Amino acid sequence: MRFLILALSLFLFPGLAGAAEKPMTTQKPLVIAHRGARGHAPENTLAAARLAHAEKAWMWELDTCFTKDGQLVVIHDDTLERTTDVSKRPEFADRKPWKVHEFTLAELRTLDAGSWFLEKDPFQTVASGEVTPAMAASYKGEKIPTLEEALKLTKELNWRVNVEIKDQTNAVGHDRVAKEVCGMVRKMGMEKSVLLSSFQHQYLIQAADYLPGMERAALLDKARPQDAAAVCKAAKSAYYHPKHTLLLPGDTEDLRGAGILVNVWTVNKPEDMERSIKLGVNGIITDFPKRLREMLAAQP
Repeated sequence: MRFLILALSLFLFPGLAGAAEKPMTTQKPLVIAHRGARGHAPENTLAAARLAHAEKAWMWELDTCFTKDGQLVVIHDDTLERTTDVSKRPEFADRKPWKVHEFTLAELRTLDAGSWFLEKDPFQTVASGEVTPAMAASYKGEKIPTLEEALKLTKELNWRVNVEIKDQTNAVGHDRVAKEVCGMVRKMGMEKSVLLSSFQHQYLIQAADYLPGMERAALLDKARPQDAAAVCKAAKSAYYHPKHTLLLPGDTEDLRGAGILVNVWTVNKPEDMERSIKLGVNGIITDFPKRLREMLAAQP
């Protein structure tokens, strides 16, 4: 059965012939760094990506959307307040709630996207000393990267990246974002090292036409679908990315039987990591890639 799954996956995604042969044959799930090594670095920054790579994550995940002037940048939220110093900048005070798509790239470049992590310490890794003083100092002044910069770093590291397109329905570029992302991936020559995902499955269907050699993943977060395989096939995707709580025993085997691989998110607690491993998922998306790797290494 394993060889049948491998053959089917390589037929569906010829670009996986080299990079994805490993995940199809391993019995342990792959480690995917959520927004980089987000537990120990400011999310969706090049610093977080570099740390995830140093911690030997198999892939990192990022979020992308448009700026006001149509540039693709890497950021998760629709607004800037949580992960930048925009609220402290008097020149932007009258633009609250500071929506990303209402700022130009030049304006975004003036923001500090690293210091907030030290101030808020969202995972208490600064207080615990897991984030060293040297690491902390390096995060100050970190910038919001463009998608091109994130892809360039990934390529330089000979690595892989899961690019999630944020839903642009009520923002900038809804009708062209999939085409623009595919164009950037093509420009960088990275079709074989990018996995495209989105909650807006329309983008995945469009991407299948724009860049058919790039793998795609259907994201789901609210309700467990009656037929996940049908959802993925409708979205022209051979990867299923559910919130980890939506996956039940037997789901992974059923999906693999349909030629679909499963990567769950966002798995941080040890008990949730153990559960995901037991469910036989292909990959685990986590804020703590090093912790997951250590858990997997300790298992027989």
